[in-house]
Amino acid sequence: MHILYVAGHYFGNPDLVALSLELAQRNHCVSVATCFRSVDKHRRRQAVNLFEINPLITIHSIGYKLTFPAARIYRIIKEQGVEIVHVLSDYSANVASAAFVSRVANVPLVYTIQGVGTSTDSLVVDTVMKFYDRIIERAIVKSARRVILLSRRLVSRAREYGVEEGKVVIVPSGVDHAYFDPERSEVKEKADLLRKEFDIGDSVVIGYVGRLIPAKGLTYLMSAVEQILSQHIKACLVIVGDGPQRKNLEMMAEDLGIKAIFTGWQVDPSAYYVLMDIFTLPSLLEGLPNVILEAMSMGKPIVATDVGGASDLVRNGENGILVPPKDVESFASAIKTLVFDVDLRLKMGRVNRNIIKKNFDFGSIVSKIEKVYKEAL
Repeated sequence: MHILYVAGHYFGNPDLVALSLELAQRNHCVSVATCFRSVDKHRRRQAVNLFEINPLITIHSIGYKLTFPAARIYRIIKEQGVEIVHVLSDYSANVASAAFVSRVANVPLVYTIQGVGTSTDSLVVDTVMKFYDRIIERAIVKSARRVILLSRRLVSRAREYGVEEGKVVIVPSGVDHAYFDPERSEVKEKADLLRKEFDIGDSVVIGYVGRLIPAKGLTYLMSAVEQILSQHIKACLVIVGDGPQRKNLEMMAEDLGIKAIFTGWQVDPSAYYVLMDIFTLPSLLEGLPNVILEAMSMGKPIVATDVGGASDLVRNGENGILVPPKDVESFASAIKTLVFDVDLRLKMGRVNRNIIKKNFDFGSIVSKIEKVYKEAL
């Protein structure tokens, strides 16, 4: 079948990239309509037809691109013979336009609700999100043939929007555990080189992977790490990713006296996961976080905020620790527990690796997505 994915930023969603490539390998024709970031300009996936959507306005402070590509998406659907349009809830005008056009073109729409959360402390971001939730997203879910939820925790949100029960399908994200394997020799070797390059020594490495935007709650992570270091604990922070908040975060780390290593965006974060002793995700807004799945596959204990589908992945005390969003004291306490208890860190890591192998195998997840498309058709 011919599938069209529409997203705000395709390359900013590793799970979507992996899904589209796997479907292409299964002999489906896959197209993607998306905005490109500067880091994406020279990236091409030969198995996937990429269509760049140029933004009308870019709000650089929050990395938001405003677009209205209805005519462009309609042409893609007709010229490519698209049979299924699949969009994700990423608050983008790309997605809203695609949902409208699919209805006009009489092509089945599949919609993925990725997550819920709390306020981001940014007036602009929170205003856009509320408007999108109350008006645009409600209209999208009504026109969708199938609504995919990444987590059971999102069922209540689907009900709020009046989604018919027969439309809802729960399909979590998956991860390629053979690729995200901490025992791969080349990954371990690169991690050793990184430890020397960053001059980490025997410090406990607290890590984060993802975009540097207000919704990820990184200022709260910074404050938590400052509390830990104030108690003369030998630790450092490794932040893998990029975004509009990077300069402010770098200045905050300097002001707080935190040893924070900003690596920038990485095509393959595997070695950076190996480098980390504790993986953290302080998000204010999430679906089923792909980075938590990757960190679990890499055998790392998790400290994360209890938003979106995080509780579907992390069981307190068993494979990680969940804390309330924006709660610096709780976040610092959870990290400190794992800093001092090496055995607990290792035990949680082993549990996480087994959970991924058993419940989140990527191939099985893709097969479930294929079934959803067939049902929508």
